[in-house]
Amino acid sequence: MEPLTKKDLKEAFEEFQKNIIEPRFDRIETYILDRIEPRFDRLEQKLEEHDKKFADLLAHFDQIYHRLDRLETEYHAITASIVKIEESLNRVEKRLSRVEGHLDEFEQRLDRIEGKVDKEIDLRERLEREIADLKQRTALLQNRIEELENRIKTLP
Repeated sequence: MEPLTKKDLKEAFEEFQKNIIEPRFDRIETYILDRIEPRFDRLEQKLEEHDKKFADLLAHFDQIYHRLDRLETEYHAITASIVKIEESLNRVEKRLSRVEGHLDEFEQRLDRIEGKVDKEIDLRERLEREIADLKQRTALLQNRIEELENRIKTLP
């Protein structure tokens, strides 16, 4: 057996590469191009679809946050308005209690006036009765005077 030379090794390696390694790499390349690359393409397409959906979701979240900000602003405005309304109601309640106090005083005065008016009415009715009685007496006296005058005229 002859000793192996560098040239023999090189030729054996080149033949091994040409007959075994290159066909395997070609099969691997074909496998990658035919089977794996379409999968990556589908994955990339799916990722793009997911990116679009995610962008849509982010846009919806932005809209929701914008609405929430507006609602929060409106909430604060409403709360401030309610506080002002409560303050106004408190002032109105104070005024109402003062008015009620004045009305109570007025009712008491009216009650006193009604009492006085009732007394005046009673007094007037009594005076009217007394006047009527006096008129009746006066009429009787007038009749008697006339009778007396008539008698005196008839006397000799």
